[in-house]
Amino acid sequence: MNKALKQTERHEEEAPPFNFPQGMAGFPEAKNFSFIYNGHGDIACMQSMDHPEASLLITPWDESRLGASPSLTQEQVSCLKLALDQRPLWMLVLNPFADSTWVTANVRAPVAINMDARIGIQCIQRDPNLELRYHWIPQPDQLT
Repeated sequence: MNKALKQTERHEEEAPPFNFPQGMAGFPEAKNFSFIYNGHGDIACMQSMDHPEASLLITPWDESRLGASPSLTQEQVSCLKLALDQRPLWMLVLNPFADSTWVTANVRAPVAINMDARIGIQCIQRDPNLELRYHWIPQPDQLT
C-alpha cells in the first residue's frame, strides 16, 4: 500500500499541484491539490490549494479487499491524458466522521490519478451496489 502513496511524494520544494479539472464531489471549485504524506501508513491528505476547506483523507484502492479497480470511460481516459498502456493510480476518499465505529471509504466515487501528467478525476460509478460508506478501518478508539 505504501508504494502507491509514495508515488504522490515529490522531493522538490515547489512541486506543481495535481490538477482536478472537474473538482471533487462537494468542492467543484477546488481544482488544484497537493498530497501530504508522512512516509508511512496507508493514508494521505489531499489538500486543495484553491480552497483550504477542501481537505480529504485518501487511501489506495485495495484489490485484495475490493476486487479489480474500476474501468475508465474513453472520456475519462482522455481527461486524464493516459497513454494506451498507462494505468491510473486509484485512490479512495475516506470519511472518519460518518460512522462512530468505522472510518468509511467512498467506493462509489474513487479517484483516478495520472501521476506523470499530474491530473486527477473523481470517477462516480453508476453501480448502486458500490457503497458510499464501506467500512474501511475501525475508528482509532475502537482499536483498544
